[in-house]
Amino acid sequence: MKPRDKTLPRGARWLLTMTAVLVAAAGCGERKVDATQVAARVNQSDITVHQINFLLQQDRSVRPDQLDAAGKRVLETLIDQELAVQKAVELKLDRDPQVVQALEAARREVLARAYKERVTQGVTRAGSEEARSFYEATPSLFKERRVYSLQELVIDAPPAQQAAITALLAKSKTADEFADALKAEGLRYTGSHAVKPAEQLPMGLVDRFASMKDGESAVLSDAPNMRVVFIAASRIEPVSFERAAPAIEQYLAALAKRRAIDDNLKALRTAAQITYQGKFVGGPGAAGLPAGAASAANMPAMAPVEGSPEPVQMTVPDAAPPPASAGSGIDPTIAKKGMGLK
Repeated sequence: MKPRDKTLPRGARWLLTMTAVLVAAAGCGERKVDATQVAARVNQSDITVHQINFLLQQDRSVRPDQLDAAGKRVLETLIDQELAVQKAVELKLDRDPQVVQALEAARREVLARAYKERVTQGVTRAGSEEARSFYEATPSLFKERRVYSLQELVIDAPPAQQAAITALLAKSKTADEFADALKAEGLRYTGSHAVKPAEQLPMGLVDRFASMKDGESAVLSDAPNMRVVFIAASRIEPVSFERAAPAIEQYLAALAKRRAIDDNLKALRTAAQITYQGKFVGGPGAAGLPAGAASAANMPAMAPVEGSPEPVQMTVPDAAPPPASAGSGIDPTIAKKGMGLK
């Protein structure tokens, strides 16, 4: 069997995995298709051009002149996948309880995603006037935009130690001074440095950081890990509306789609009969709202404004050994969404 092609983009690999899962769910066996659409026959099963094209369409990074080569790579991966699926069915792995649960979870995810895409089909792109209004209403993002050099420390902070850590922070004027104090107390942490313009922060942090001065710090989360960010330095780099407009329109479109999904799910919840059982009696808690409700505060960062500096992320070299729960370097969630909110 040929090794899996690791050059495929992550999105394509995910789709290939889902394809294998759903193929296994349908079972293995002879599939009769139009011979002109067959790209390869694996024992008694056919892999079609449609399967290859579907996966290629999901990868927007493939240029037209790369389609033939990319198609061949995808086909080889599908062949490996088909061989594994056939062997799994032969071994009756498709009847294993954990596999059955995984298949059902994949089916539910695909269907839920398809429904959400259907809900957002009618969402229109923001116009110039709406983009201009957003630009004027958010000076911290554009007119008074700052580019921040941020130093972050993620500290292993059980509740009993948080008061002491907060006291150390209050006495520290810089991230290095705070790190030295943590080391002296034997507290475990990870450190990182990032350079980010305002529009690449989560929306809930833009105004908060804009109100802070260089050298000031903010606690973004507490237990089990305390997340502290220092503004080591910043500079003013205003952005004109013309430069900001594409990023604004993209952000507003994403926000409109998210709100459409949230509103739709809220309506479905209202119409449905939902009864929480066992330890889940009481529902989602005092907030009474399902996770993911759309708001500017919990929206991720905007797309980069054209001409913005590329985000730079560097691990602080002299940080203490990381807590087991924090990993090393920047948390993957932060890498995707900027400095994370609690």
